[in-house]
Amino acid sequence: MKKFLPYIAVLTFLTVLSCRNDDNDFQDQQETGPILSSDAGTLSKRIDFGNAGVLDMKPSSGGKTVTAGNFPLVLVAEVAPPVYNGKTLRATHVTVEGNYAYVSYNTEGETYLGAIEVLNITNPNAPQLIMQAILPDTDVSSVRYDNGKLYIAGAKDIYASGATSPAFVGSMTLNGGMLTNSLQQTVLTGKVGTDVTSSSSKYYAVSGATGVLAQLNKSSQQIEMTIPLNDLRALGYNNNKIVVLSGTEGVKIYDANGLNLITSFSTSTDVAEAKRTIDFIDGKLLVSEGYNGVGVYNLTSGTKLQTLSLPAQVPGVNPSDIVSNAVSVNLGRVFVANGGAGLYVYTTDNNQLKLMGSLDLTGSSNFVMSKGEYIFVATGTGGLKIIKTVAPESGAPNCSGYAVYNGSDWLNVNSGQTLEYSGTKSLQGINVNQTLTWCGALTASQGVNLNSNSTFNMYGQFYQGTQSNPWNSLNINSGALLNLKGNLTAYGHMILNSNAKWKIEGNVTIFGNLTINQGSKIEFIGTNSSITIHGTVTKNGTSTITGTFTDVNNKL
Repeated sequence: MKKFLPYIAVLTFLTVLSCRNDDNDFQDQQETGPILSSDAGTLSKRIDFGNAGVLDMKPSSGGKTVTAGNFPLVLVAEVAPPVYNGKTLRATHVTVEGNYAYVSYNTEGETYLGAIEVLNITNPNAPQLIMQAILPDTDVSSVRYDNGKLYIAGAKDIYASGATSPAFVGSMTLNGGMLTNSLQQTVLTGKVGTDVTSSSSKYYAVSGATGVLAQLNKSSQQIEMTIPLNDLRALGYNNNKIVVLSGTEGVKIYDANGLNLITSFSTSTDVAEAKRTIDFIDGKLLVSEGYNGVGVYNLTSGTKLQTLSLPAQVPGVNPSDIVSNAVSVNLGRVFVANGGAGLYVYTTDNNQLKLMGSLDLTGSSNFVMSKGEYIFVATGTGGLKIIKTVAPESGAPNCSGYAVYNGSDWLNVNSGQTLEYSGTKSLQGINVNQTLTWCGALTASQGVNLNSNSTFNMYGQFYQGTQSNPWNSLNINSGALLNLKGNLTAYGHMILNSNAKWKIEGNVTIFGNLTINQGSKIEFIGTNSSITIHGTVTKNGTSTITGTFTDVNNKL
């Protein structure tokens, strides 16, 4: 009888295997194969842009932000979980390769039911859910992409499948990045396969409770070796080593070539029956340790170097819901899913991890994975959050001639001032009364006002506003000029008042409405500019639009 928590329970079950080399005993093909759907129109209805927009990170000190932030972020979209036969699934893991993100799901309670879905993230402002594989009688705990295959760990209903044990690991051969029916599964001792990773020729899995660390051959899918271990939660591959985490036995590190034990060390005992993750940074191991926060360990000696502590309290959040569920490292930053407290972000400072700030996210942050410019956060009933980091694109203008901005989170340019700045910053808002030039990447969560006869030269990436509050608009007032060379995404409304001017050399996306008033002018520069308007366009009086451009939604 299954009784899992939302993100993988680890219950005592079956007798463990000692190291052995069996072949056929472990092979079991699921009787009911994946149910595939590629109806992108239907699937993408679950993608919600209603809360999309610039995110304000709470400062590490708490209280109100007063200076510009150094890590601008945008909530791109939220993905509601799939519902199948009246059962609502929950996201468990994400792996990313190129323009595709693969999301795994399981079901809470007695039912075994999982899924894997494919998100196309080619367009950073408009991800698409393009394919789904429903796995009847099967929960999926973890997925990993490697060389055209998805490696999968999970659990299945032994009564429906005839398997000798619920835990399994397997692989799905992809076709051009898309899911297929080519799913091979191998039974593991244990209640549930909790995690999977791979090297060049092998792949590895762990199963929870009285489970095993298993080494499998990529070509034959045969288990080559198993090592019995208790309460296994996670594993990772780092520098030809296999690192596993047990909730009761701590960390064990093996040589990937033969699973010879190199070292082991204790971590905080984690009695909660829940998924945990590990990751690596600069020779250190990061371990999500539930109510003990995140432990930072020397990967060689096992010495504990630091603890990323949980917040003592969060207004409106039950203390029992504040728990470090998962950790992910990307480009020198560390992301921690702290349950009801949200997502916490750290950076390296003098060989220590320093808190940059946190994000409040709807639902409990149960899993996080970051790769490239994206951060994926599974939030239980809140679905999957897709967050994008904002940075200058390759080929961006040279900003070396401009001073780096280190001022207030509200940028004000007074009458008679000409200000020129560079950098990658997050602001609350902007008021321009004379001339402002910004070179680099910029977000503004609230309003941007170009007052009469002012000029704003924006060279690079610019994100403004939120869809949940479209009245924090981008206003170009009478005689003012917005000179854009780069990309602009406006989540609220955009208004060109009488005789306003807007020059565009790049790409514009407006999620709200666009109002163009009497005498205003829009001029597209060059031949490669485009504009995508999701709201309505209102033209009051006579205005002019010139130049060569692509009107994606035919709104102008």
